Amino acid sequence: MRFTSTVLFPQTAMREVLRCSPICGSDGALAFDESLTTMSRFNWVEDLSPPIRKLVLEKARVRIYPDNTTLYYQGDAVTEVFQIMSGEIRKCIITDDGQEALMYIYKPGDLIGDSSIADEEPYPVTIITRGEATLRVWSAKDFADLRSLHHEVETAVAGQISLRLRAALRLLEELLTQPVAARVASRLIWLADMQGGADQGIGLTISQADIALMVGSTRQSVNRVVTELRKLNFIETDYGRVTVKDLEGLRSYVNEHQNQRHGRGGKGPQ
Repeated sequence: MRFTSTVLFPQTAMREVLRCSPICGSDGALAFDESLTTMSRFNWVEDLSPPIRKLVLEKARVRIYPDNTTLYYQGDAVTEVFQIMSGEIRKCIITDDGQEALMYIYKPGDLIGDSSIADEEPYPVTIITRGEATLRVWSAKDFADLRSLHHEVETAVAGQISLRLRAALRLLEELLTQPVAARVASRLIWLADMQGGADQGIGLTISQADIALMVGSTRQSVNRVVTELRKLNFIETDYGRVTVKDLEGLRSYVNEHQNQRHGRGGKGPQ
């Protein structure tokens, strides 16, 4: 199966908010509902100086997309940059036979498409809304103007390119070198790191089915690992949610299972 469609914006389902009165800050710039924001490392806009941040936000429009809307297919030209105000977006690779490899679930605050629009290459993955999503949207031209006029924006985008490259290399390393148990724990560590969490009590909105798609394993295998991690008191689970209680414990777990794979001792299930 070959995807030939470009960015999918169903006109009958998508509402575009051209005025920002319900979600404006006191300075007139578009603002988040603070209860929805996270400390995500993919939110560089919040780190800009207030005058530059105001200029960036004033260039954005707000759109509301329904659940399961494809914003980009893998290989599409990048025409817009998004920032999540509410909702979530799945970043995935979909094979020709329709199988999905889930790479990340973007949360409120995260920017999407900023790195790809910087290198002017086709979008490398597919991104799909999960639940209704309210997004800030910048056109490619507006985003390019912001980068060329404001060094602070250009520096932030360059930092994101580096961050996303490191994330891709880390995922590749996990898939090539780690057994399933270590991959599951590694993904939980990485997701917690991306939320800028402390050493414990980091809540992740993610299901075991999502984890299975991320680590390239079955849900049953992931369930066995999650059960073990819960018994070790490294995590707690609820429906569609994982709370990381002990990051150092998870790191030790990863090291133990890597040592087993390479015949360096340790014990426990693979």
